[in-house]
Amino acid sequence: MDDLKNGKLVRYVQIIGILAVIVLIMIAIVAGFTKVVRTDTTVRVDGITLAAVNVSTGLGTSYPYVQSITGCVNATDSNALTAAEYTVTEGDTGGGSLTLNDAGSEWATEDVNCTSVRYLADSDGQAVGDKFTTGMAIFATFVGVLVLAIIGLVIVGLYKKQDED
Repeated sequence: MDDLKNGKLVRYVQIIGILAVIVLIMIAIVAGFTKVVRTDTTVRVDGITLAAVNVSTGLGTSYPYVQSITGCVNATDSNALTAAEYTVTEGDTGGGSLTLNDAGSEWATEDVNCTSVRYLADSDGQAVGDKFTTGMAIFATFVGVLVLAIIGLVIVGLYKKQDED
């Protein structure tokens, strides 16, 4: 309890609090970093096998954050898939997807070739950002453990028997 009386513990709590605030601010700053610094890329993708109506067809991790898919034609007869017949879902690092709408029901289980799949490709900046975000999360965990330890000291100090002089 002497630590509490002479203000030592209060200083520890202030330092840990400042560290916690810094960590939270840094995490907030880099939260969207993994997507923002990616490279906008357009490629041709052949052999996408469409699922049933209203069932997503994932494009896989090779195509993260899909922005648009255009120019899709049937792989066997070259009939074009119109924009009203499907919906594109951006997804995340696991890849985006294409979903057939009711208007595109005749395309279910068909293979299509798409001339333009636009997605946000990995970049060196994104990889560095991901590592930094992971480091901040680890540091935040460390700060959290310190805060819990100080709270434990305060609780123990409150119930510790005081020596009388």
